[in-house]
Amino acid sequence: MASTFPTSLDTFTNPTATSLLTSPSHAQQHSDINDAVEALEAKVAIGNTVLGTYTAYTPTFTGLTIGNGTVTSAYCRVNGFVHYYAEVTLGSTSSVTGAVFISAPVNVNAQMLAAGSDSSAYIYGTASYTDQGTLVNYGWVTSSSATEMRLMVELTNATYAQRISMNTTVPFTWVSTDSFRFNAYYRAA
Repeated sequence: MASTFPTSLDTFTNPTATSLLTSPSHAQQHSDINDAVEALEAKVAIGNTVLGTYTAYTPTFTGLTIGNGTVTSAYCRVNGFVHYYAEVTLGSTSSVTGAVFISAPVNVNAQMLAAGSDSSAYIYGTASYTDQGTLVNYGWVTSSSATEMRLMVELTNATYAQRISMNTTVPFTWVSTDSFRFNAYYRAA
């Protein structure tokens, strides 16, 4: 029997202690198990795509020039679930030039995208922002695009907390050694 995995589960005949090698066929039993193991290996994959393994990722940015800053970033995809994290530290030639967007390593499922502006988009994760070694603010990772995430800051100087884009002066004026990090969780396209 050829393996039917992963579209359905295989059904094997288990021999008993008194079964002859011909009932079920010993050779066929080995062949069936080999086919099933090969189907599992094909589904789980090899190398950097092994189930549960993180893959280094070099994102692209809008609103941020890395210059001599540092970026540590990786993601893990398990079926349709993606965990993506990054830590960015600005260097002396880095600059924040506007609202900051960071590329997604795997496109976001369209059902997770808001039709409106990023301020009403789904929250994919949390972010924190450090001003020269002092943690000063928390925020969110959102998006209305399948290919990039938007970094947001939680602003609390109004009656209700508001999300606004991280930018040149939010949550502070960015300089060398300032940093941000985030964890995002989302459904892949």
